[in-house]
Amino acid sequence: MAGGASLLSFPVLLAIGLNPVSATVTNSLGVSSANIFAWISNKQTGWEVFHKYKKIIFLATCFSALGAIALLALPSEVFQHAVPFLLLFATFSLLLPRKPRVGKLHKNLERSALAASGFYCGYFGPGQGVIVIATLSQDSSRTPQEVNSAKNVIVGITSGLSNIIYLFSGQVIWPIFATLFVGSSLGGLMGGYWASRIPTQIFRALVFCVGLTASVWLFIHTF
Repeated sequence: MAGGASLLSFPVLLAIGLNPVSATVTNSLGVSSANIFAWISNKQTGWEVFHKYKKIIFLATCFSALGAIALLALPSEVFQHAVPFLLLFATFSLLLPRKPRVGKLHKNLERSALAASGFYCGYFGPGQGVIVIATLSQDSSRTPQEVNSAKNVIVGITSGLSNIIYLFSGQVIWPIFATLFVGSSLGGLMGGYWASRIPTQIFRALVFCVGLTASVWLFIHTF
């Protein structure tokens, strides 16, 4: 619901001994069901959001494919050291005043941020939902319900393409994938239900807490 499922499961996979690439690949595949079931639980809004954001979704999806290829083909140390800073920035951006910003510059910055989130999805993954929510929430004309639905669609489609690439990587730990898949399915159904029933401030506070907790953990783990 707060874009935090993969934020919480990724550190656990590292803690039980998976290497970073296997943890990233298995985690992404395992939590993929959350967005599928979240969309099912609120599919009418999901389709509306898809048509509204289809250009951004296409852009982010292309960058997601590039990120997945980079993960499997290039050294990951530099990006892994940048992840705590990127996630912390995305989390604290939720504290910015929600003033309407609908000019050309804002739209270009938004597209760039969501394209970057697509690459982030393919190359690393955990926290993409927080980044997407933080970006979309800067436009105060959007309700929490629309933001959450847009997050589900954007993350679901971008991660879907990167997951197809991951399937051929040989890095998936299948028993762990199965456990995550079942748990995230339940979380996706519950998240889609509750997101339409909680106040805006509580929704944003929940996202902030998840993002901050994961950021602190990543700083400790990385440095």
